[in-house]
Amino acid sequence: YHAFTCIHCIEFHVIMRRRHNVSLAYLFMAVCQLRCSCYTSTASAFAFPSSVSTGRLGCALGAVPSTDFQMVLPPEFEPNHPHFFQRQLDLCRRIVTEDATTSYLDGDRIGVLPERHRFVEHPRCTARFGEALLHARDHASSDNEYKLAIYNAQSLVDYVESSLDESNNTLAVRNGLINDIAECLSTSSLDQFRKLQLECDASDSDFTPEQFDLELIGRLYYSAISRTKPYLREVGLTFDHTGFTALLALCRASSATDCASMSSSKYQYMPILSEPGARLDAALSNHFNAITVTGRRFFFSHHHGLESSRPKTRGKHLIVAFSSLGNGIVRHEFGGSLAKLNNQMAESFSVLFVADPAQSWYQKDDRGGFNGFAQYESRIKAASKPYKHVSLIGDSMGGSGALLFSHLATESVVAFAPQVDLARDAHVSRDDMTLLVKEKFQTRLFENAEEAIKKGVTLFVHRGVESSDTQHTDQLLSRLASKCPLENERLKIIEHSDCNHHQIAVHLKQKGHLLEAISTCLMSNVVM
Repeated sequence: YHAFTCIHCIEFHVIMRRRHNVSLAYLFMAVCQLRCSCYTSTASAFAFPSSVSTGRLGCALGAVPSTDFQMVLPPEFEPNHPHFFQRQLDLCRRIVTEDATTSYLDGDRIGVLPERHRFVEHPRCTARFGEALLHARDHASSDNEYKLAIYNAQSLVDYVESSLDESNNTLAVRNGLINDIAECLSTSSLDQFRKLQLECDASDSDFTPEQFDLELIGRLYYSAISRTKPYLREVGLTFDHTGFTALLALCRASSATDCASMSSSKYQYMPILSEPGARLDAALSNHFNAITVTGRRFFFSHHHGLESSRPKTRGKHLIVAFSSLGNGIVRHEFGGSLAKLNNQMAESFSVLFVADPAQSWYQKDDRGGFNGFAQYESRIKAASKPYKHVSLIGDSMGGSGALLFSHLATESVVAFAPQVDLARDAHVSRDDMTLLVKEKFQTRLFENAEEAIKKGVTLFVHRGVESSDTQHTDQLLSRLASKCPLENERLKIIEHSDCNHHQIAVHLKQKGHLLEAISTCLMSNVVM
């Protein structure tokens, strides 16, 4: 994606690439470049911290990387590797030193990493500050953006070297900086601002219009950048999306757990964020979402969508609806169709909306750690106790969540285009989703799906004909066919040949078939 002055253009580009709509992504990018260029000169006047002189761009560095420095970052090079931080810092040094021999107009810049032709990590969930700025420089749409990337790289190098020179400081950032940023993003006033941007909490529609979510993302970025200006100024970074991303990445890289004592074959498996880093991660997750309920993750609707004429007695059926990544921002989903279905039923049901604002496939908990599975499982179990029937539904990441917790269902599970193998899926863009996290996710999903099938739960998986989606469901089918051969008919793959993209649930909604698909699958085993 591109480094724009407009702070939500980058999010749209990421979303379109995740949906495999590359042509639309780059068309929108071109339009944004034209639009943003109209006010680039004005925006740049506010981008530089007022207390820092832009003349530092031409300053020589005290530490210059050796000429034999290798630009190789193998896929397993995780942020908790003992040399990761130094590598990112060396990339910042290279960005600045190369500026003496090349410019934006040269068109022959050599910064692109051999194994990483595009920067795929989520801007709020990455520790790769050097790579982020390298990408911003090499994909600049103007000379101004090119210089801003170099300026940020120089600022990071100066700040880190100054921090390490201070007595009794073993961190690359000021002691307490990460906690300060987390605290400023967790204030009640910022939360109130965030809530004012949301039109609804959860429940009267299935999916939100894309343009609304893109505008919401822009406002959330604006508010976060405004609150973190003192810390952007402290580090010397620009007051824009690129500076904000670099600040968060620097904090994440600085808070990575030390694995220097581990063997090289083990470091890639370890969770990487220390306590301050986890706190910052939780604060970011709580800010960047479209949910207003306390805790962000659970919303219980006892009489979901029932018309006033319907009796408000609690039924025997609970439907748990898991959220997807959405349009780059998580919100509760399927509310509209479930409300219509509830009014059609002789006996109403309740709905538990479950969301993962950390966008971690339900692996991260509300404190930023990787105890998410146990936390979600405990809450869903507690909510399910009063009900005789429990069914699960979800789309994409939400479909994965429905399968992951399928052992908690008693009737049916409906998953639209779920991901099964996170290690091979482009949607997963968190640095801290290490190989162990992804492997544990897949193992649990398979085991829990097997348990669900063996106790009589039917799994319905809807998919289009997009290749990555069919590969995920084929893996699930192959695994369950070998482990549960006698119960294999309880896994039903429903392929929609007229859908050639990932958004199968939205496709069915547009065709007018989503309610029928939900009703047929969710209620197939239920006997009131």
